Amino acid sequence: MHFRTSDFRDTMGKDKQTDSFLKKAISNTYVRNIAAMVLIAIVLTGITLFFINKYTRHDQAIEVPDLKGLQIEDAAAMIAAKNLRYEIVDSLFQKDGVPGAILEQIPSGKSNVKHGRTIYLTVQARNEPLVAIPDLEDASLRQAETLLNALGIYQINIVSVPSEFQDLVYGVEYKGTPLKGGQKIPKGSTVTLKVGNGNGSDTSLDSLHTEESETFTE
Repeated sequence: MHFRTSDFRDTMGKDKQTDSFLKKAISNTYVRNIAAMVLIAIVLTGITLFFINKYTRHDQAIEVPDLKGLQIEDAAAMIAAKNLRYEIVDSLFQKDGVPGAILEQIPSGKSNVKHGRTIYLTVQARNEPLVAIPDLEDASLRQAETLLNALGIYQINIVSVPSEFQDLVYGVEYKGTPLKGGQKIPKGSTVTLKVGNGNGSDTSLDSLHTEESETFTE
């Protein structure tokens, strides 16, 4: 195969033109600035992706322990061992519950979470909550029952007392002790309402109120 001198000269000429174009492009301020900006953008993107991946720990996950039924002290040790945190967000009272035991958790047990995640806990209240009894004297039986039910008191004993006014409340008692409006008793307690029977005069109730007042004062 033979090369002509003219072909060789054309090739050399094209190479010189290419070199000349590259030299001009490199020496051009605008081209150099654009190239520098592109290079900086690539470097910044790489750094950002690196730190995002490190911060979010895409390749790492922790299984949340099942904490239901445990005491806070025991659960706290398990949570710390997993590099997690916890926060008690609510406390509830269940009649047959164990005081201080964990009732609910978010996220649930065996869920996969990231390092440092906070586990939100609901625990069993150690003491039964108290409610303030409203002033029920001279209220109707229906009204008194509605008010008590709204407070979580459903166990209500009715004791009839002589009165010309049927279903009129003359007093409320807790464990045999008369209560006045504003006094507090455990939620869910059993109370007794003294209610007029409508069959007789209520003049005898004056002494009844006096006795109740004296009993409470003592």
